[in-house]
Amino acid sequence: MMLTSIGDLARGFALKRQSVVLRQALTRLGSEVSSGRAADPVAHLGGHLAGLAQIEHDLVLAASYRDGAQEARIAAETMQISLDRIATGSDRLIHTLALSGADAGHTGLSVAAAEAAAEFEGFVSALDVGVAGRHLFSGTAVDTAPLAPAGDILAQLGVAIAAARTPAEVMAAADAFFDTPGGAFEALVYRGAAQSLAPAELGAGETADLGLRADHEAFRATLKHTALAALADDPALALSDEARHGVLGLALDGMLGARDAQAALQAGLGSVEGRIARAGARLEAETAALEMARGALIAVDPYEAATELEAVRLQLETVYSVTARLSRLNLVNFLS
Repeated sequence: MMLTSIGDLARGFALKRQSVVLRQALTRLGSEVSSGRAADPVAHLGGHLAGLAQIEHDLVLAASYRDGAQEARIAAETMQISLDRIATGSDRLIHTLALSGADAGHTGLSVAAAEAAAEFEGFVSALDVGVAGRHLFSGTAVDTAPLAPAGDILAQLGVAIAAARTPAEVMAAADAFFDTPGGAFEALVYRGAAQSLAPAELGAGETADLGLRADHEAFRATLKHTALAALADDPALALSDEARHGVLGLALDGMLGARDAQAALQAGLGSVEGRIARAGARLEAETAALEMARGALIAVDPYEAATELEAVRLQLETVYSVTARLSRLNLVNFLS
C-alpha cells in the first residue's frame, strides 16, 4: 500500500485555499439567509435566465413610466394651480367691473383699472410658471417664458388702441392685437413655441396631454379684456369718462365669456390629473407584482440555507483549529 503525503508548505497553502472558499461560501449563505434570495441567480436558475431577464426588463420599463407619471403629475398640479389663480383673479375682477358699472364717477373707473392692472400682472405670472427650470405653458420651448413682461404688453396694447375714439374702436383694435394670426400677440407677446409638448407616456397605451400653451384662445381672451380694463383709465386715450366706462363694460362682457372658457380648461386638466393618478396606481401595482415574481424565481429555502450556513461555519472553525494546531508543531514537540 502506497502512502501519499504533502509537505508542510503545500499543506499550509491547501488550508488557506480551503478557508478562503469556506469564507466566500459563508458570505454568500449569510446574504441568502438575510435576504431570502439567491446570491448567484445564474447558478440558482441553472443558466435559464429568459424569465428573469424579461421581468428585469419589465421592471426597468415600469420604473421609466412611473418616473414619467410622477413628472406629469407635478406638471399637471402646477398648471392647475395657475388656472385656479387665473380663475380666482378673474372672479375678483368681474365683481369689481360689475360694481364700477354702477358708479358713473371717475373714482370707480380708477379703482377698476388699478385692480385690472394688478390682476393682469398676476395672470402673466401664472402663465410664466415653471417647474425645475421648465416653463409649462411654452409648448416645446420649455426654456423660454411664454409671455413678455406684463408692463411691456400693456404698453404695446396702449399704442395699438391710442387712435381709437369709441369703445367699439378700442375693442376692434384690441381684437386685432390679440387675435390676428401672425399679428402683434404672436410677434410681440407670446414667446413660446407654436408646437405643443408631446403627451407623456403612462404605459399600457395611456398618455397624458399637457400641451396647454399660453397662446390658447381662453388665455388670450382673459388677457385681452383684463388689459382693456387696465388701460381704461390711461390718460393717453382720447376718450370721455362715459366712453371709458363703456370700455369697462366691454371688458366685463369679455371676462364673463373668458371665465366659461377657463372653467372648461380646468375641467379638462382635472380629467388629465385623474388619468395620471390612475396610471400611477397601476404602475405601482405592476411594479409590486413584478418584484414578487422576481423574488419567487430567485428565492432560496431559508431552512436549507440556514442549515448549510451552519455546516460551513463548522467546517471553517475546523479548518482554523487544524491550522492553529499545525502552526504549533516543532521538532522539540515532535521528539518529546
